[in-house]
Amino acid sequence: MLYSVFAAVYGCLLSLMNTCNAHLSALYGDYSAAVMIHAVGLIVLLPLAFTWGRPRARAKWYQLTGGLIGILTLVFVNIGVNGVGVTGNLTLMLLGQVTASALVDHFALLGAERNPFSGMKGLAIAVMAAGCGAMLLLSGESIGSSALAAALSFLSGWTMVLARMANASLAVRSGVGFSTLMNYVTGLAGSLLVFALLGFPMAAAFPAQGQSIVIYLGGALGAAGIFLCNVVTPRLPALQMSLIVFVGQIFSGMLIDALGGRFSAGTLVGGLLVAAGMLLNARADRRA
Repeated sequence: MLYSVFAAVYGCLLSLMNTCNAHLSALYGDYSAAVMIHAVGLIVLLPLAFTWGRPRARAKWYQLTGGLIGILTLVFVNIGVNGVGVTGNLTLMLLGQVTASALVDHFALLGAERNPFSGMKGLAIAVMAAGCGAMLLLSGESIGSSALAAALSFLSGWTMVLARMANASLAVRSGVGFSTLMNYVTGLAGSLLVFALLGFPMAAAFPAQGQSIVIYLGGALGAAGIFLCNVVTPRLPALQMSLIVFVGQIFSGMLIDALGGRFSAGTLVGGLLVAAGMLLNARADRRA
């Protein structure tokens, strides 16, 4: 139960982080914002690097790829939001996470414990797909306007699961602190390389005038989220983890929207259906 609560808190942190990062990207551009986000996260973690962040064992090379895969997620999400809208991107990302997590559980991939597929899990996924459909239909957005954006939105769910599993595998082998730190080391190195190859594009000079410091806190929130993720991922089935995180993310996102004077009936209905699917999946896990 405690780890499920941590997973939900991680989902809430994702909502806050995405809100900060969206403002930063809109101001400076996607690639310069990616560098800033990883740099802030690394600055927050550096004081702990020589104690909490020291490795306990030698890591395998693929366990160090979590931060690099995270860059792909950022790019895929940005293209997806621009092509199919926020709700379309969110629903396709969830479907990507569900399918990737179900495969990870069923075949015990990437060090996960085997949690085989069942009829009740299939019903849970069907209910969640209905929730995604409700969010799309009631939002009025269409995912048919850009096939590439739709495909990348779906793939962003896969990259999120892969990054999460890589970081968790590293945490088990070399320690949670080291894994959290290395996510930002590799992420910053990769985003700096992309930023340099593109000619250091920036939409605004840094620091922009008249901006709240809050928009720069996405990296710090992400560092806390990655730590929680590294603690929880080895202890929950991949599909269960994805669902709890998504439910925490979507309902905290609704609260943020409500505080900003916005409300989406489609997101509420879809979120409730996804939560129902999560309960069905939890019941299937208990039976197994």
